[in-house]
Amino acid sequence: MANQQVSKIEDFAFDYLKNYYTQQCYANNILVGQSEKTKRGNTTDGILAFKQTTGNVFVANISMQQSEALTNLVVNYKKNGLGWFRLITPLLVAAACFFIGRSTGNLLIMLIAPVIFAPFGFILHAYLLKKYRFRQVEKLVDQAKQYPANDQWIGLSISSLMFRKNLLATELLEVCNRKGVGLITVGQRSKVIMMKKPKSATCRRGDFLSHYASDENIRKAIEGDHVLRVA
Repeated sequence: MANQQVSKIEDFAFDYLKNYYTQQCYANNILVGQSEKTKRGNTTDGILAFKQTTGNVFVANISMQQSEALTNLVVNYKKNGLGWFRLITPLLVAAACFFIGRSTGNLLIMLIAPVIFAPFGFILHAYLLKKYRFRQVEKLVDQAKQYPANDQWIGLSISSLMFRKNLLATELLEVCNRKGVGLITVGQRSKVIMMKKPKSATCRRGDFLSHYASDENIRKAIEGDHVLRVA
């Protein structure tokens, strides 16, 4: 049987978000710009820009550069948890206590210390490894925050089923919630799922479009009455 073709978020994200903002904001002239550069030199995967009914320019950014790394972390945790390597730690701690006790002739260290410190070593290793995985997720989510926008999104090529009973996936959603970042996924069935809605931000000066190198061209483009897409 042929393998199912993997759906890539890059093929679905822009159309999904375009439809989303068309329905949510009643926008008729949405510009979709891919590989847009900010004035600081960063290149985003893409932005959507349109005029709101109030006349203000609204910008949504979609970041997919971290898709592979986040997907691997979530899938691996779903399948393997924290992994088997942490099981070696209590064995090493017990062996160390035994040999130290034996070399010093101390039966207390040789026989009792392993019983006390081996479980402690296991718990400490698991705790530190979990914190490390959580930190990896947070750093990847932070990448989406470097692109100025009212709404910031992350897109992942992963089945939403991988989020069920998955502690790391739950942490990903919590980090996105804390930082106001939206999250969409697409699985093998090519269905886009909104896992987390973003929290819209307001630019303190002007609008977020002014942070992009091609802001003048984009402003002219969104004055039209049709959907535009630029590479």
